[in-house]
Amino acid sequence: MLIIMARINHWDFQLLVDTGAALTAITPEVAELCGVNLQRPIRSQRIFVAHQQFVEVPVVRLDHVSVGACEISDLEALVLGFPEELRIDGILGVNFLEHLRPTFEFDTATLVLRLQRK
Repeated sequence: MLIIMARINHWDFQLLVDTGAALTAITPEVAELCGVNLQRPIRSQRIFVAHQQFVEVPVVRLDHVSVGACEISDLEALVLGFPEELRIDGILGVNFLEHLRPTFEFDTATLVLRLQRK
């Protein structure tokens, strides 16, 4: 597991990097702290969770998400809870990573992000 520090709407959180997750996800507590109105999500999305069941979760828009010097604005994120044992505030998904050139250096548990060449 690769857990990184990310800044969401001016607050720092620990996110699990997950290249298998299409969307970034945050906990309801992170959403509240960041001033996200959960009563007015962009939409709801049906996702598959543990125990082979589907649940509807809100999708919200985050003003700013940054990892190191790389920042993405207006990023969509699911809002859902994670097991406490993981000790994470959310997941950094592909909708963040696709804007950059990520490299995983597993020997040092490091995520290297570079701007994409145009």
